[in-house]
Amino acid sequence: MQLKKSGETRLEIKQLEIFACTVKNLSFSKAAEEMYISQPSVSACIRSLEKTLGVQLLIRNTKGVSLTKEGGDFLAYAQKILALRDQALFSVSGNDRNVRGTIDIIASTIPAQHLLPKIIASFQQSWPNTAIRVTQADSQEVEQKMGELSYDFGMLGSIRDHDRFIHKPVYDDELVLTVPATAPESPEMIRENFASYLMETPFIMRESGSGTRTEIETLFSKLGIDLRKLRTPASFSDTHSILLGVSSGIGVSLVSKIAAIMYAEAGLLKIVEMDNPMFHRQIYIMQNKERLLSPVQQAFAEHVSNFYIETKK
Repeated sequence: MQLKKSGETRLEIKQLEIFACTVKNLSFSKAAEEMYISQPSVSACIRSLEKTLGVQLLIRNTKGVSLTKEGGDFLAYAQKILALRDQALFSVSGNDRNVRGTIDIIASTIPAQHLLPKIIASFQQSWPNTAIRVTQADSQEVEQKMGELSYDFGMLGSIRDHDRFIHKPVYDDELVLTVPATAPESPEMIRENFASYLMETPFIMRESGSGTRTEIETLFSKLGIDLRKLRTPASFSDTHSILLGVSSGIGVSLVSKIAAIMYAEAGLLKIVEMDNPMFHRQIYIMQNKERLLSPVQQAFAEHVSNFYIETKK
């Protein structure tokens, strides 16, 4: 990225905050709402920033905004400057945990719905002025948005790109077979005849792009189960819809145990644990290697890594 050579280049912290917020939301109006300023003020700030730098940072169109190559390069620097600002303020405040901070997380279904609520509640007991925003997406979109530096952290059940991200396992997730409450087969029979049972029973599938779908495909390949030969009367984009489908008698499905427990305890379906390490997977927290974390964000990363270790003691 090359700045214009003439004149003095001056950048204001507020400009960087508005630019980063606009990129995260890919919308002037949403950035304005989050920053509590008017949309014209956001637009004027971005235009002023582009004029100062002498490059176009954002592409405007009817669907919103997107980053130019120069905008992507500048975003990484802007985020680092904002993180350094926060580190300086935290240091001079005597490491006061009452400082304000924000954390933006994009997570796949299981961590978004079943892990993060407890983690956030626990974290905010020590960092009460932290605002944490969680966006739910499928695993492919989590990696995509993390690669674009749109979020501070991602949480998901499978990592495809190991070069750009730092990732740490934080939760041992178990996949279990969920069957209708009226299913006559015993868990022992299903475990012993798993492959043939699936060939004879309608199987509800997750949508393409989800971490659970990827895990199921990998698992079935190892077990010699041909997905093309399964009867799949329905597929859903979220775990709760699948569980409702199972409880309604559409078929059976493999889902995360932590998501299925509530339905099983309510008597809506039955859980069959496979007693096989192949049915276990890790849930990861990830961050972009280019991202410099603020003190609040660093504390959150450590808290997530330790949360389920501590709760098991």
